[in-house]
Amino acid sequence: MPKPHTGELIFFWILFGAIALLTFAVMSPYIVPLFLAAVFTILFSPIHRRVLAKVKGNETEAAFFTVAIVLCLVLVPLIFLGILMFQEVLSIYGSFTQENGGFALIDRVADIAERHVQNFVPSFEIHANTYVYIEGALRWVAANLNSFFSGIVLFLFQTFIVVVAMFFFYRDGDKLRAFAVKWSPLADSYDESIIAKVELAVSSVVKGALTTAMAQGFLVGFGFAIFGVPNPVLWGVVATIAALIPMVGTALVTMPAAVWLLFTGPLWAGIGLIIWAIVCVGLADNVLNPYLVKRRGVDIHPFLILLSVFGGLAYFGPVGFLAGPIVLAFFFTLLDVYPQIVRGVTINGT
Repeated sequence: MPKPHTGELIFFWILFGAIALLTFAVMSPYIVPLFLAAVFTILFSPIHRRVLAKVKGNETEAAFFTVAIVLCLVLVPLIFLGILMFQEVLSIYGSFTQENGGFALIDRVADIAERHVQNFVPSFEIHANTYVYIEGALRWVAANLNSFFSGIVLFLFQTFIVVVAMFFFYRDGDKLRAFAVKWSPLADSYDESIIAKVELAVSSVVKGALTTAMAQGFLVGFGFAIFGVPNPVLWGVVATIAALIPMVGTALVTMPAAVWLLFTGPLWAGIGLIIWAIVCVGLADNVLNPYLVKRRGVDIHPFLILLSVFGGLAYFGPVGFLAGPIVLAFFFTLLDVYPQIVRGVTINGT
């Protein structure tokens, strides 16, 4: 079989590189929804296997019913949560603008601070600056309303891409896996090991750390609703992020709220929230985490997961809540597989 000439190889790789860059430019707007589709495909693969057995191996029907189940389990609750959060943000804004609301409180605090500082610096003025800052904030909100509504349209479009991609991932997953193994320069055994460990790491990180954090955030929001803390949905989302912080966790949200209830609300509500935070929210990590990560393949410290969440949010946007920990899990997976590859190279002598 004749070998290709050097000039042919150079021309091929230049052409391949140019087409690869163009392909990336064409597909780059869809990277985020495709990534989410891949994550959800891995997470709900046990459901797909059960559905596949029910439909007697029909890949198309199994993919369709699995995607429908995922929509009911994930998308509908997320939309409902988003609506509730939007309503609570509007209520917070309304409480600030109404008479004796937040703006009035800021006004009174600014007056008091201004009078005390003027005893030492007569020319100091903070009262007028307060209105300037508030006016600027309101103008920013008004200027970004169009971006907000266009973001809703973009969200719906990306959701459509995620749903369609999940359908094809479930239906043609084996073909995609075989294609990746075929074109990888590593031995097939290493490819299969990496793919299996990545799937296990993704499932472990999301089901372990993130799912436990979301469960604790839900319990915090539910407890706030029971004991009368305003805006429980919004604080539940904040508690979900706080739950990823080692040692402290949701106490960053529950303890200030409990103290606030002890001083401003009924005494029983503050005590009840403290008991709820310790018994229900605090023990959720000890109960859920061992069960969800009992098959953990890559051990990642919770502090690194927290940093990856913040870094993912800064680099990828909202999807970084998932992307950051998953990228970190993939990195540790490669570190875990590397010694096997080195031993294989040493044994084979190649």
